[in-house]
Amino acid sequence: MFAVTAAAVLGMLVGCHATSDQTARPAAMNAAQPAIELLGFPDCPNTPALRTNLKAALTAVGKGWTFKDTDQERLPEGDLRRGYPTPTVLVNGRDLYGLPVPTAPSMGCRMYAGGVPGAKDIAEKLRAAAGQ
Repeated sequence: MFAVTAAAVLGMLVGCHATSDQTARPAAMNAAQPAIELLGFPDCPNTPALRTNLKAALTAVGKGWTFKDTDQERLPEGDLRRGYPTPTVLVNGRDLYGLPVPTAPSMGCRMYAGGVPGAKDIAEKLRAAAGQ
């Protein structure tokens, strides 16, 4: 019923291989990108400063890394990320500055010793967290 030539089959196989190889490359290139997330909310006075310093730190790291900017107030009520004090940077789900995972989703303000971390400090922590 269907006439398929060897050349057509070979062409399909080569086409499939090229497509899967092309899609595998970006995934491998992005494998070095840690999952970075900034937790904050609009009324937190320290969130904008930490956002600015995180952006500068990512530029200093120089790997094209990006971060997800998460408004904790928009997270579901039971999401434990609401339990981190604001602002917080998570790298692969862990607090960049060593806080344990919260046990309850109760929001609060975060006070860093010495004030909001600077870009240089954040960049050093990001490199260490990513094993660089």
